[in-house]
Amino acid sequence: MSGQPKPSTFQLTSAAVTNHQRICREHYRLTLNCPDFGDARPGQFVQLSPETIPQLDDCDRHTGDGYGSDQETSLSTPALPFLPRAFSIGGLRRRGANCEIDVIYRVVGVATEWMATLRLGQHISVLGPLGQAFPIIQEKPKAFLVGGGVGIPPLLWLAEALTNAGIAATALIGSTTKELLPLEHAGNPAPCEQAAEARLTSTEFAQANTPVIISTDDGSFGFKGNVVEAFQAHTRVNSIDQSRTVVYTCGPERMMQGVSEFCAQSNYECYICMERSMACGVGTCQSCVVTLRSQGPRNWRYALCCTEGPIFASSQIIWE
Repeated sequence: MSGQPKPSTFQLTSAAVTNHQRICREHYRLTLNCPDFGDARPGQFVQLSPETIPQLDDCDRHTGDGYGSDQETSLSTPALPFLPRAFSIGGLRRRGANCEIDVIYRVVGVATEWMATLRLGQHISVLGPLGQAFPIIQEKPKAFLVGGGVGIPPLLWLAEALTNAGIAATALIGSTTKELLPLEHAGNPAPCEQAAEARLTSTEFAQANTPVIISTDDGSFGFKGNVVEAFQAHTRVNSIDQSRTVVYTCGPERMMQGVSEFCAQSNYECYICMERSMACGVGTCQSCVVTLRSQGPRNWRYALCCTEGPIFASSQIIWE
């Protein structure tokens, strides 16, 4: 097993938007050119923020918590977030000193509303790479990637890394409905409705030679049910050697807890990409704690998601 890598040297850089496209109803893929971006691996993240700092007269139009309201700001002049926002790296490509990174996001608040207005050639501030990466376990030649919503991006890059390492990965991807699935569909083959078989349905995962099982809560695409139920259904009808298989998961916390509990019951080694609100991303603000099991007198301790994580062994986590 390869050990958990040390954090890369991070830097603050100005990055240009080179591509920006809508993937589905509420999700976008943002591609940024980050010159001299440090060595990075799947599971790590970046902090994004505007290069322009809000002026005092802008601050007067904001609510007390630092976020603008729809009534106070027009669509043509979006409110600028005061604090950077953390996003997983969904892909990375190097061409000499230039480095392109992909960020997939869902429009849910001031920061992502601002991001949705970005145009080609605009510059934003990028801090990274930050955090720890997923461990690549050569002794286990089979992997499951279980994701949902905006937890899918780090698994896309991980699928590529696993394929390059000679590990056969299967992705299980969940969404509430087809319209909110942040993946491009290859057309054929269609996803298996019983979750028994993984297929090259997703264009993005197919590029990493990774077949997928897709689930939607309403049954509008693929398996009807949540992704944990799809994972359970798949393992019931397929012979899997747990001792040679590792599970990686990222998505809503309730989903990850379900995956973690199933893996504990079924003896799968499992790694989780946790999400927390991060004001700094480098361990200074101490705001992004995750509760872990400990050998100390209290049997638990706090860990910072931004520096010790965001990747944790699922057996470490105390779910709240």
